[in-house]
Amino acid sequence: MTDTAARLRRLGLPHALARAGAVLLASAGVAFGSAAAGLVLAPRVAAVLGAWLFIAAAAGVAAWLVRRARRRAAPPVVGRLVEAMAGIRAGSVVGLLAPPARTAGASADLLRLADHRAAALVEGAAPAVGRFLWRGTRASLGAGACAAAVGAALFVAASPGGAPAAAFWHPLRALADARAPVRLSLDRAAVRRGDTVTATIEVPAGARAVLWTRGPGEPWRPAPVALDSLGRAVRRLGPLDADLYLRATSGGRRSAERKVTVALPAFLAGLELIARYPAYLARPDEPLVGGPDTIPLPEGTAILTSGTASVPLKSAAWRHGARRAPLAVAGSGFSGRLAPLVGAGVWVLDLATADGSLLEGDVPELRLRVVPDSAPVVAVPIPGRDTTLPLSLRQPLVVDARDDHGLTRLEVVSWRVSRTGKVGQAVRESLDVTGVGDRAIVQGELDAGRRGLLPGDTLRLRVDAWDNAPTPHVGRSAELALRLPSLEELRAATRQATAALAAAGDSLAEAQRELGARTSDLAEQRSRDASASRRPPPGESGREGTLPFQATERAQAVAREQAALQQRVEQLSRAVEEIARAARAAGIDDTAFQARLREVQELLQRAVTPQLEQRLRELQDALAKLDPEAARQALERLAEAQQQLKAELERSQELFRRAAAEGALASLAADAEDLKRRQGEWNRDDAARPDSVAAARQRALAERADSLAAGIDQVAKDLGAPRPSLARPAQAARNARAAMQRAARAADDRHAGEAQQAGQQAEQQLEDVPDQLRGQRDSLAQQWRAEALAALDRALSETAALAKRQEGVAEALRSGEAGAATRSQQASIEEGTDAVGRQVREAAGKHALVSPQLEGALGFAKRQMAAAQAQLEEADVNPGEAAGLAEQAVDALNATALALARSRSQVSGAQSGSGFAEAVEQLARLARDQQGLNGQAQGLLPLIGPSGQAVLEQLRALAARQRALAEQLERLKAEGTSPAAAALAQEARELARQLEAGRLDQQTIRRQQQLYRRLLDAGRTLQGEEPDEKQERVSRAATGDSVHIPEVLKPGATGAGPKLRYP
Repeated sequence: MTDTAARLRRLGLPHALARAGAVLLASAGVAFGSAAAGLVLAPRVAAVLGAWLFIAAAAGVAAWLVRRARRRAAPPVVGRLVEAMAGIRAGSVVGLLAPPARTAGASADLLRLADHRAAALVEGAAPAVGRFLWRGTRASLGAGACAAAVGAALFVAASPGGAPAAAFWHPLRALADARAPVRLSLDRAAVRRGDTVTATIEVPAGARAVLWTRGPGEPWRPAPVALDSLGRAVRRLGPLDADLYLRATSGGRRSAERKVTVALPAFLAGLELIARYPAYLARPDEPLVGGPDTIPLPEGTAILTSGTASVPLKSAAWRHGARRAPLAVAGSGFSGRLAPLVGAGVWVLDLATADGSLLEGDVPELRLRVVPDSAPVVAVPIPGRDTTLPLSLRQPLVVDARDDHGLTRLEVVSWRVSRTGKVGQAVRESLDVTGVGDRAIVQGELDAGRRGLLPGDTLRLRVDAWDNAPTPHVGRSAELALRLPSLEELRAATRQATAALAAAGDSLAEAQRELGARTSDLAEQRSRDASASRRPPPGESGREGTLPFQATERAQAVAREQAALQQRVEQLSRAVEEIARAARAAGIDDTAFQARLREVQELLQRAVTPQLEQRLRELQDALAKLDPEAARQALERLAEAQQQLKAELERSQELFRRAAAEGALASLAADAEDLKRRQGEWNRDDAARPDSVAAARQRALAERADSLAAGIDQVAKDLGAPRPSLARPAQAARNARAAMQRAARAADDRHAGEAQQAGQQAEQQLEDVPDQLRGQRDSLAQQWRAEALAALDRALSETAALAKRQEGVAEALRSGEAGAATRSQQASIEEGTDAVGRQVREAAGKHALVSPQLEGALGFAKRQMAAAQAQLEEADVNPGEAAGLAEQAVDALNATALALARSRSQVSGAQSGSGFAEAVEQLARLARDQQGLNGQAQGLLPLIGPSGQAVLEQLRALAARQRALAEQLERLKAEGTSPAAAALAQEARELARQLEAGRLDQQTIRRQQQLYRRLLDAGRTLQGEEPDEKQERVSRAATGDSVHIPEVLKPGATGAGPKLRYP
């Protein structure tokens, strides 16, 4: 190599290398750019392959460009550039690059010289040539560096290490993936209605895909889907209402078809809750509604549960904490009961589906509060607190019991607690609470008379109530104590009650007297109005009268007051009976006092007659119909009945006062006897050991002595006249009190002798007081009997005289003497009859055995006399008719005289003082006779047949004996001894007619037995007529003039007709 070539090589080599590097840099930039494009477009197969092909092409171009760049900096090119820059001949430098071939004639020295000169020339032109070449080299290097930088930046920006770069870096695999099918996956194949489903589309080496969907029976619907760099896309589909079919495509590739099944929603389709209450509540079933509200239910209630779900069920149960109440499951339905319920809490309905899906919606729940059945609450408002037993020893009770559901039983539990603290056995008495429901206010009575209580004992009581629960709950009232007063307290209370009874009798008689006067005035006014209405003014003769409003109001007021008075009479009668029991309980066993109380009670029972009640009903019916004539007649009849009631009450007034006086004397005698006994005990036990306790006892006895003296003074005041016989026991009681006070002072001073002496003086003062009081009571009874006999004697003598004079008037009228003398004589007899009536009333008020029919007989006689007098005063006198009326008046007077004589005999001869004992004995004998008749009739009953003449004869004999018994009862009725005798006599006559007709059957036997029992009852109680409980009570209208005619004055009792049957 020549020097020139070497120098040119050294001058061009750096630039050749630099320019080759610039080409390489530019090629690398292009390769990086292509790779970046491939990375960006990956996993597209075409892009990946294109990028790699472009990179390969860039590498080939780069190799070519490198060779070209080296050639452009080769020695020949640089030599020509030197030649050009040096301005020398072309070829002068280039021709020396390669030594010429050795040929003949060539000089080596010249070649060296030329080479040397060329080398020098190159050396000289090197700076300029170098600058020129550097400009091109620098430009190439800049362009290559820029290209490399841009390519590197794009390459780095394309994330060569990312997931999409895998397809670029593995082009063969990407080429294989480009032929793989589309994958479509779902997160779940079955969903509930309304849910969503997630579809995942995977297309290897894919950029876009299409998701196709359709419902049952619908066409496919496309939905373009952009794939990510991995060829994957996720889409959420829904909410779904029906099944869904899916498939995905990407180009010519497609996925398999997928199906999403939409299951029916699991929810509670229906729920029915029925509350079934316990049977004892008698409440119908009721529907329940669950929710946030608390439902109160009675204890023992069962909840019947039934319902259905939209899907088949696996299990169902009510759940409360750890407790479960399983329900029966059948398919999608369930049923069962939740019972028994206890306490409170929240019960949740737990349903499990067969496929395990959860139920939609809120979970049903029941917030229950179980109300336990409480025990009955019992109160006893009457008496309401501890108290003392009444005189009758019958304590009225008012029990107020209530329960939250119902009561079934109510019992009064009582037991005796003696003065010493001994507790007796409890006695239970049931009260009727049938059908009362959940509240009962029951009236009852606790009879302590049969409990053997002694004075000072206590009867404790409570009331137990049971409800209607299957296991009854028992409620108890507070205990009450009923103390039996001591004998002294009982006797004092008896005296007060007897005195109050007498005052009540006076008030009742006065009220009846005033009401009777008002009724009579109203009846007379209606009579005057009726007379005026019979003469109506012209033009109004056809119009019927009406009852004025004011008259109606007055009549209704009279009817109401009369009914109230009847109730007062009945209450007074019951009060008399209670006083009699209280007197016996207080130890007042005086037979005269008890007999007097029975007399008073009998009078009161006779006072309220059925006729009076009938008259009241007639008046009320007439007022309801606004009938003037009926109202007038009813008022007149009521006035007559009121007169009878007034007479009975006036008669009872004196008996009330006498009973009060007798009772007071008897109880004071018992008090004096007890006081004397207590004083003797003090003298024996306490006087010898005087102290403050003995002094206190003695002062208590002194107070009782003072009360005894005051009671005796009150009796003397009630009797209305000074009675020396009562002054002596009263003074003795005062003296005893003074002695007791001295004994008490001596006991305080511890002076035993003085205390003993004073106590003995007090006992001596009381020694004769009980006998004196009893003697005064006996003398009063004898005095009253004598007064009754004297009154009867006067009435009897005057009645006999009047009957004789009336007989003379009748004789004169039969002779035709109807002049002024006869009229005057008749008027005088009529006035005498009034006087006899007053005497009879006086006698009836003094003794109970004076027949009450005497006044009726006199009243009938007076009416007949008045009719005869009216007949005599007419212008056309009919002596015959007047004589007949006068004869009837004679009959009435004779009957009155006969009854007066019988009453006098009874008053004077009755050993009991009241006649009740004799009546009782006679009724008992009649009962024994009736029992014998009953036995014979029962013996004949099997023998009754079609041919029994002998049996018929025996029946007639029995009928005769039955009729005789009826006649004896009628005699008792006529004597007025037993008011029940009338009904008994009528029944005996009915039985006699049945037997005489041969009609003997079981009904007749039962009637005979009933008659026997009624005879026994009448003999035991003498309480008057007893209503037939089986017979319907029917009111009957009055007939005729409704005049009450006594039995002894029936037509024909005396005179020309049949005589009195029982003189």
